[in-house]
Amino acid sequence: MGTLTSRGEIDPSKGVIITCLGKKRSGKSKMALLWFESYPYDRVVIDVNGTDGPHRGVIELRGTVDELPTRWPEHLREDGKRMTLRYHPDAGSPTFVEDVDAVLGMAYRTGRVCVLLHEVGLIARANRTPPHMLRILQSNRHRQLTVLLCCPRPHTVDPLVLGQSDLVYVFELPNPADRKRVAEEIGWDPADFAAGVDELGPHEYLRADTNESRPVDGETEMRLVSCPALPADVVAQLDRL
Repeated sequence: MGTLTSRGEIDPSKGVIITCLGKKRSGKSKMALLWFESYPYDRVVIDVNGTDGPHRGVIELRGTVDELPTRWPEHLREDGKRMTLRYHPDAGSPTFVEDVDAVLGMAYRTGRVCVLLHEVGLIARANRTPPHMLRILQSNRHRQLTVLLCCPRPHTVDPLVLGQSDLVYVFELPNPADRKRVAEEIGWDPADFAAGVDELGPHEYLRADTNESRPVDGETEMRLVSCPALPADVVAQLDRL
């Protein structure tokens, strides 16, 4: 699918946290899928809505916290190939958060895995983040975990989601409280950040790289950059996953 970006590339030996923000159909899920597809090792996607994917070539996980595997299901691996697990939790279950956290715990114990979590705001709420999600946010690098988090409303999520993110992709984000929250967490002037969001066209985005240093004289500002929409052929490929 081509190179994602010349900066901030995934290092599977270290693990990164990438957060994709924006309203429905703004492009955040496509960006997360693009990163997900580039990851070379085992992967697990937690698809709360059941429509975000990927859906092809996956092994479905089923059950609740008491039934889900606690270890990576190696017995399902075929010919040493990369495995992609998919879990579609029941959002109406009384153990919904615990169910999702059980899958996160499995990934944490396994290590060197990519986790794609759609709708992180339902799991990592401020002051209500379950234990495995909290462990991942605090120490993903120690477990070589790459974590992709999608969210339409960052204002209500645990501050660690943005505070620990290496890359933050911001698509159309209309709510002022959400914009202010993101700007504060990445250390950017809220007014300048809001202006940058206002200037975005359809499916365009801002990329904040928290590992970039403040530029010195003559250097290009790379901590927050405006980026064009993903190419149509790339989006078409992602739609088929």
